[in-house]
Amino acid sequence: MLKKRHYLLAVIGILMGIVLTPIHTHAAEDNSKEPIMMAYYRTWRDVTMPHDANSSLPDRNVTAMTDIPEGVDIVSVFHYVKSGTDQQKFWDTLKNTYVPTLHARGTKVIRTIDVREIWQVPHTGNAPTTAEYEQYAQQLIDTYLTPRGLDGLDIDMESTLTTQQEEMAVGTFKALAKKLGPTSNTGKLLIYDTNKDNHSLFKKVAPYCDYLFLQAYGRSTAMLDQTWATYRTTISPQQFLPGISFPEEQDRNRWDDTIEPYETSHAYAFANWQPQNGSKGGMFVYAIDRDGKQFGDDTITKTDFSWTKRLIETLKQK
Repeated sequence: MLKKRHYLLAVIGILMGIVLTPIHTHAAEDNSKEPIMMAYYRTWRDVTMPHDANSSLPDRNVTAMTDIPEGVDIVSVFHYVKSGTDQQKFWDTLKNTYVPTLHARGTKVIRTIDVREIWQVPHTGNAPTTAEYEQYAQQLIDTYLTPRGLDGLDIDMESTLTTQQEEMAVGTFKALAKKLGPTSNTGKLLIYDTNKDNHSLFKKVAPYCDYLFLQAYGRSTAMLDQTWATYRTTISPQQFLPGISFPEEQDRNRWDDTIEPYETSHAYAFANWQPQNGSKGGMFVYAIDRDGKQFGDDTITKTDFSWTKRLIETLKQK
């Protein structure tokens, strides 16, 4: 009887040990990952594009997508050109040269599209059916990813949506999530980028997104703390990537994120900043072809990507 009691206590102890063993959450596992450096690449400034694709400046384009330094983990094809622009050379070069070269380095190439393309779902009834959502999601993939072998979609959300628009956006995200993002098991990315604090649409689609990219241009780290506080119950710290902007040509937005000396800049502060409850997923830079430029310099010149390289090194030290 005593042996049975000891045996029973041992079994209970083992079971309690199993129950009491800490469960490693997704966020805890992610904390061991290297921080990500992501970059938005403006296609209209690619060397294969006409100089006036989205500009009135006379300077010719001088930067190729493959000039982006190693250590950039994700780069977005950020595309906007004037109607009538001859862009075929760029798309051919993207498919045949840029994507294969970047993939060989371990860099993923994604495509950014506006949230309007997510909620504008063709439908015959009062609201899209499940089949119509799935058909539209596949159409987006077939249009933006498959032809050039890209690795995911980035949805740019800077709008205020109506209730109906939000419902359709959620429906498209759910349909996309079968092929992209963390629930798809395909390795393809589904990313949400915004300049907003946490909001209704993101709370509904967060489970389908790999990362939240915050356009935190011109902000302080104190403001980052405030914004992160709105997201912390929706996503893990490792899904949160704040971003800075290099000064675009002919731009009136004076973000002043990249003013020397490097160690006192917004960009350096962002690279060092961490959420209070974990490690951030990394950071991003917008308009990487403008790396090193200062506000008011409208010339189009080559860059050595010195800011991006320093930011990568700072992130690695975290």
